[in-house]
Amino acid sequence: MAALHRRLEARHLESARLQELYASRLDIWTSGRDSTTAWPTFIDAITSAIGSRSAAVTLLTDDGIESVVAASDRTARLAHDVEFVMGEGPAHDVASAMLPLRVDGPALKQRWPRYGPVVVEYGVGSVISLPLRQEPGGFLGALSVYDPTPAGTASVQAATIRVADALTHTVLNVPGSIADDDVPAVPMFDEADFLATVHQAAGIVSATLACKMSDAMAMLRARSFADGMPVETLARRVIDGDAQI
Repeated sequence: MAALHRRLEARHLESARLQELYASRLDIWTSGRDSTTAWPTFIDAITSAIGSRSAAVTLLTDDGIESVVAASDRTARLAHDVEFVMGEGPAHDVASAMLPLRVDGPALKQRWPRYGPVVVEYGVGSVISLPLRQEPGGFLGALSVYDPTPAGTASVQAATIRVADALTHTVLNVPGSIADDDVPAVPMFDEADFLATVHQAAGIVSATLACKMSDAMAMLRARSFADGMPVETLARRVIDGDAQI
């Protein structure tokens, strides 16, 4: 019982630390002491707590479709975009096996023949990804951390585990966190990209070709890969009528 309460204490302390990091950044920004950066986001607090610049939180609907993506920087955004287009990568594996993973150095290319070489070119040397899982059997998504070194440090891995636990059981464990349209409604990630543009474009493709949404999404990925175009750019062109699938 003592051990259980100590785990709960550690979880809530980590959650409080995340909230404090976020609040401190908001205080600095709103006071005008830092006019060089955009409005602070919660994913910034997460990366600070972990000790890494690049991280992404991916939340999924009950059908396994990406609904919320919060990326801390350009590296994390590019890594997520590559995973979305290629259909392979750390968040996919975590969602499938619901187990944490860490892949370093040359193993990135070996494990993910399409995803690995591209993210290595973007400067990723190590990936840690953990499931955001609630008991019993609830799966919310994944927290992925991208490190430039070929072997991520033990301190970053330990911090990622603590933060993932805090996110799962405190920040994301709020009443009404799932909206009527099955999209997670998480106040702390209001700044996140809800992939609305991509979903809207998939809806247009689905209606035009009379196919399932999953098939429409796959076609968007394939066209994005073939054209070497970010999937969100392609989605905007489909919505504007400038591109057809």
